[in-house]
Amino acid sequence: MARIRLKLLGGMKRLLGREVMDMDVNGEISLRDLLTLLASISNDSHNILNPSNLIVVINGREASLLGGLDAVIRDGDQVSILTVVHGGGCL
Repeated sequence: MARIRLKLLGGMKRLLGREVMDMDVNGEISLRDLLTLLASISNDSHNILNPSNLIVVINGREASLLGGLDAVIRDGDQVSILTVVHGGGCL
């Protein structure tokens, strides 16, 4: 079992109702699978979890530098997820 810490900012904080979330996952998990897991436990009616709407940082490095959606998240990693700010409606 692996434990990862999520720091949720902006729309992600509003979507999941908290700023910090510890998650237990089986071994390693890809960023793609993490976002799918988060979608399964949220009511994402505004499509906030669409990867093009997010900036994801894993242990201080932007996820695109680590493989994008295929980036591997391991036990003890810290993942910060924030929404990209767009004009228009507020979430």
